Amino acid sequence: MLDPSSSEEEGEEILQVEHKEVAAPKNIGGARLSPGRAADGQANGGLQSRGGGSGRGRPSSPSPSVGSDKEKEDLEKMQRDEEERKKRLQLYVFVMRCIAYPFNAKQPTDMARRQQKISKQQLQTVKERFQAFLNGETQIVADEAFINAVQSYYEVFLKSDRVSRMVQSGGCSASDSREVFKKHIEKRVRSLPEIDGLSKETVLSSWIAKFDTIYRGEEDPRKHQQRVTTSAASELILSKDQLYEMFQQILGIKKFEHQLLYNACQLDNPDEQAAQIRRELDGRLQMADQIARYGGKFPRFVSREMEAMYIEELRSSVNLLMANLESMPVSKGGEFKLQKLKRGHNTSIMDMGQEDENALSKSDVVLSFTLE
Repeated sequence: MLDPSSSEEEGEEILQVEHKEVAAPKNIGGARLSPGRAADGQANGGLQSRGGGSGRGRPSSPSPSVGSDKEKEDLEKMQRDEEERKKRLQLYVFVMRCIAYPFNAKQPTDMARRQQKISKQQLQTVKERFQAFLNGETQIVADEAFINAVQSYYEVFLKSDRVSRMVQSGGCSASDSREVFKKHIEKRVRSLPEIDGLSKETVLSSWIAKFDTIYRGEEDPRKHQQRVTTSAASELILSKDQLYEMFQQILGIKKFEHQLLYNACQLDNPDEQAAQIRRELDGRLQMADQIARYGGKFPRFVSREMEAMYIEELRSSVNLLMANLESMPVSKGGEFKLQKLKRGHNTSIMDMGQEDENALSKSDVVLSFTLE
């Protein structure tokens, strides 16, 4: 829509400019001038005409219609961005809840710690490999500091009775032995003098690599490749914090927004998450009942019988989710434990008197001592 006042003003300006251009030739033709003044007048007229031409050549300001269209496009773009941001925030809240309380997860979430246990025969084989290294029977090149570290590890850890009992009870794995050696050499590496061009982290990683070589020995390369593949697969399992950061980068969520959403959803409280899921599942069951009784928004089915099948599958899926939720153990320090503690602390004096009646008396307890 054009503004009427602006169009009228532009029309008056055009009429005034045309009136001046028509009046100028009449004044020049009617006046009698001398040749010198006429030349000056022509020169001045040329300058004026150039100036007028330059004035008419200036770009005109954009019309109101163009400006309003641009503002409308900007407003629509802002609205689209806002809607997209709301969807991303809703998706991130869903992802956060799945990560914080994975009650329906069937896969093991801690495969990195599920290492194969060491048997007695394997422990004896490992001892022989380390003894062969200390005797110089291997091709592994090592300095005196590493040899001393391996000697201490062999004498203190591998040959100890405690490790033998751990292996016998099935409580020792290869990763445990590796972690013990890593903790054992960290202090030694830090106490070493500084070497130009060689960091202590490099020395530590080199010692760990040599330890792995000694521990494996000359085994089948296929087994080594299988172990590398398994370790790589275990490293792909991310922790909760790493999953949060990954989805923050994917969805463009900032740290403070994550913290606000985390606190608002009470994701640090498993009991609250379980209660929220129960409320949502109960709402699904009510929706299924309403659809079955009064009819509702069904998907387009070919036959009438599929509606009953749809409701039955919906109820069975909700019941399955509820069963998985109930199978989750109650968290330590949760509301149920607090309720039990409150019941115990809220006992009155009369109740304590009643409990004392059922308590043991001095005559019920007999202590016997034998002196030799």
